[in-house]
Amino acid sequence: MRIPTIEEFAKHIIVMDANRNKEYASAPQTSHAVSYNPTTCIDVTIVTVCYNPLKTGRNDLFLKNLDSVQAQENVHLEHLIIDGASTDGTLDWLRKYNNTRYDIRILSAPDSGIYEAMNRGIALARGKYIIYLNSDDYFHDPRGMSASLARIEKLQCDFSFAPVRFSDTTIKHNPQLIPHKRLRHFIINWCFSHQSMLTSRSLLLRLDGFDTSYRSAADYDLLLRMIAAGAKGCFVPISFSTFDLGGFSCSEENAKLIEEESIHCLQSFYKYFYGVEMTHDEVEYIFNHRVYPHKYINLYKQTQKLIWERFIGIPKGGITWISRWFNYIKYYQKCRKANI
Repeated sequence: MRIPTIEEFAKHIIVMDANRNKEYASAPQTSHAVSYNPTTCIDVTIVTVCYNPLKTGRNDLFLKNLDSVQAQENVHLEHLIIDGASTDGTLDWLRKYNNTRYDIRILSAPDSGIYEAMNRGIALARGKYIIYLNSDDYFHDPRGMSASLARIEKLQCDFSFAPVRFSDTTIKHNPQLIPHKRLRHFIINWCFSHQSMLTSRSLLLRLDGFDTSYRSAADYDLLLRMIAAGAKGCFVPISFSTFDLGGFSCSEENAKLIEEESIHCLQSFYKYFYGVEMTHDEVEYIFNHRVYPHKYINLYKQTQKLIWERFIGIPKGGITWISRWFNYIKYYQKCRKANI
């Protein structure tokens, strides 16, 4: 399928903002449909990708999403909605939304999938930083954007991340983001949720955005490429995003695809960043068991060093150097017993 140019996108843009500003971004095309346009004084662009949300009965969640963006405090932002040419009346429904404290811009055009749509968000964003908030997710704390922006600017990082809440019968914090317990998993598992990540737009442009050849793991691939490119991330000690569990990534039928693509991403990362060529079975073992086979114990040490150098402000928790050393010995013993 041919990817339309940004100029072709522009014909479908509907602008909805507090000032009824009719300007939009247009720029030349690059290989992942990511291109450059000059930014204005906007701090953050919140990108929401959607397709037929009303048809699936998620309009209440989408409304919560819109309201939560408009409720953000002490930050100059815009809300960019990338719609995949919905046929369920989404555009008419959005036109009726009038709680426009901040600019809302909408692009409605066919696309080949979620990652092409997310790349279009990078191309059209006017903010210095970008955060992705799916149409059924929302910000539960109005301080989220200002706190993340202050943190990333103070520490001069390329991206920020924070704990998220899962929304099901109970609201609970993402167990993967207990930093002092999960540090060794930060490379071998997707531990961040893009609903809490501010990422420099210039970095996303430099890396050419998401690789659309992936169907489910392009976000994991992008994180690994960000790390390989020297990007630094900072921890924001505030939970402000709620992640709905009904999406693509939580579907049982997609679990195998996600696993296979993630293994491929990790295998490529080890090869090109560390020069270590692993078999599929070895990487699969690492990904599923969170344990390195003993012959790769030095690689484990290298990744731990990388984590401490690149991820800033991660709380270490209430553990002493003795317990930390004891945990390392236990992990080392697991590596020796790795069944590879």
